Amino acid sequence: MSDRAYTDAELTPRMLAQKLLLFSRADANAQNTRSEISKTQTRLHELENFLVTLDNEITEAAEFCEAYLLRHGRMD
Repeated sequence: MSDRAYTDAELTPRMLAQKLLLFSRADANAQNTRSEISKTQTRLHELENFLVTLDNEITEAAEFCEAYLLRHGRMD
């Protein structure tokens, strides 16, 4: 907590209402931001997995092409 001391003039119902509204909005925005971060992390994980799959497919295709060309020497 803050060590800030408030004067009696500052501790008004109006200021309390403003600070509660500020708190409420900031809390909602923080929750939305956490949710977006989580979604982004999930999407990043999905993309990383997809990239691994693509790399495996590239390797498999290249190995097949190499074997084919070594055996047949041409592409017809």
